[in-house]
Amino acid sequence: MFLANSISSVFILMLLLYAVSMFVFLRFNRGLAPTSRRQQARRYLIGSLLSGMALSLTGLSVWSPQVVAALVVCLAWMLTWNITTDLSFRRSSPDYDNHIDIAFALYLFGFLVGLYATLAQLSAVAAAVVCGIIESVLLLVPVAEVGYYLIYKTRIDTTGVQPILETDSNEIIEFIHSFSPLKLVSMAVPLLAAVAFCFVLNFAAPEVREMGDSGPGPHCLPALVGIVYLASGFILLGLTVFFAIYLFKPHHGLFVRTGIVELFLDVRAYQKGNAGYRQAVAERLKTLQVETPGTRLATPHTIVLVIGESACRDYMSCYAPQPFENTPWESDMARHDSRFVFLSNAYSCAMQTVPSLSRVLTEMNLYNDLTFDKACSIVDIAHKAGYRVSWYSNQGHIGSNDTPVSLIAETADVAKWTKQEVGKVDYDESLIDFLDEVNPEVNNLVILHLMGSHFNYQNRYTPEYAAANGLKDGDNVRNYRNSLHYTDHFLHRVYDYAREKLHLAVMVYFSDHGAIPEKRRLPWFLGFGMVRIPMWIYLSDEYRKTCPAASKALEENKEKDFTNDLTYDLLCGLLNIKSGHYDPSQSLASPTYRFTRDMLLTDEGRVRLADEEKWKAEGR
Repeated sequence: MFLANSISSVFILMLLLYAVSMFVFLRFNRGLAPTSRRQQARRYLIGSLLSGMALSLTGLSVWSPQVVAALVVCLAWMLTWNITTDLSFRRSSPDYDNHIDIAFALYLFGFLVGLYATLAQLSAVAAAVVCGIIESVLLLVPVAEVGYYLIYKTRIDTTGVQPILETDSNEIIEFIHSFSPLKLVSMAVPLLAAVAFCFVLNFAAPEVREMGDSGPGPHCLPALVGIVYLASGFILLGLTVFFAIYLFKPHHGLFVRTGIVELFLDVRAYQKGNAGYRQAVAERLKTLQVETPGTRLATPHTIVLVIGESACRDYMSCYAPQPFENTPWESDMARHDSRFVFLSNAYSCAMQTVPSLSRVLTEMNLYNDLTFDKACSIVDIAHKAGYRVSWYSNQGHIGSNDTPVSLIAETADVAKWTKQEVGKVDYDESLIDFLDEVNPEVNNLVILHLMGSHFNYQNRYTPEYAAANGLKDGDNVRNYRNSLHYTDHFLHRVYDYAREKLHLAVMVYFSDHGAIPEKRRLPWFLGFGMVRIPMWIYLSDEYRKTCPAASKALEENKEKDFTNDLTYDLLCGLLNIKSGHYDPSQSLASPTYRFTRDMLLTDEGRVRLADEEKWKAEGR
């Protein structure tokens, strides 16, 4: 059975699959770093070789109906999500990377042919039924994706998935009745054809390569090579089990990380979290007390909070000398405008966005025992203090990596994401267009969440901006500095707009965490460059006159050490409030700020700021 397949035909097929994999990856993904290209080239080569090994052990011809069925399912998964993503977002997004769908398809092919051949040794009918069912279900997914794209002219996203997950049986029936019989038939035919295709091919007689006088079928085991065939059978079984585990293990398998499955899982997790979080917010707001004792800023005014991404002050000329001036506006403000307070020793509490911002935006921090669902957010406080809150983001909306941030954002009066806005190009400057929606006649808290200097760095700024400002592309460090130049330009534009049109009183900028562009990013602490962040606060002349205590405290504390999980308290202090959910001793805008370097933590509490010099001495 097993070794009867032609090695040359299998080799050609695997070579073609590998070539198609690399073509799809390079053609239908954007913003790819050289390291990503090399990594996926290795991944796809290994997947092609392992699947080819499985096919060579089955004895099935590469033209066998069962192999063709598996190959079609494989190609459908490889192509559909990548192509529909590219067609939908090429004009608006500078980068997207769907390499897992390609890897899933390669390993899926090896699994399907291995599963059929293994089951066929027990029962050809059982093999056809099982593989027909599995392949039908798998093939229906990309067929439905293509149908969705043809109807709505865009790839399915959260707005398409949410109604599906929220729909009950009666709504499904009503939805079906809303279509004419002709449309229902036109939608049903491709789905039925996909199912029929899989079953017809799996029930067809398998084509098996002949091997001299060994017999035509997979059940022929010549005595002289029986041991070899038996060994190859065990190898095929082992490969098939490996494929099954690698593909379908619950949390880290390739299947749950494919585009369409990850989208559904993320939306479902978001819906569950959203329901619980909104209920907690509603309960909290019933008892939340916020007072504004003493003088208050005149209405209307606006406070702007800009959350950067992966910015490290070590690479910013407003903080440290650089090979070229890459923060011209911020450097000018730091030197010549006393209304700006640049913090000298700000650090992030974590190395990643979610663990950082879930603390930054709430009273939960590394120095108390609060949990996310119990912690009051800055949006809650602002609402109670009489502010209209607007949240505009250039990062993802719903996903396993940003759900806590999105949950907070959704409690704002207005929450919008560029990736959900038709015509919004995914560069940070596109967020400025949203500012036209802010009502200048009320008190506003405007939160802008940037892509900033998120890897891949050269995708964070437009080629036109680079050319206009003499920014040359280079290695990661050069491109990283260029991205910080673009962020500086963005901050300047936001500042000018808010001053001219929104009665700007306070503007705060900081990064969620830092980065070390010389090093490949890994999920463990590589050094303090990952947490040394920029942070500055602008206080208008009116604010300084109206809130002199907070202004003076901030000036006096600007050299003190600070971790950004205390930003919630800083903002409460700048809002000049009094509340049981605000601790002035944790606010730089309070004369009672109590933290010293030996008390502060980073890397989610695993590293002390006091150990920074030791890390430097060790060259890290």
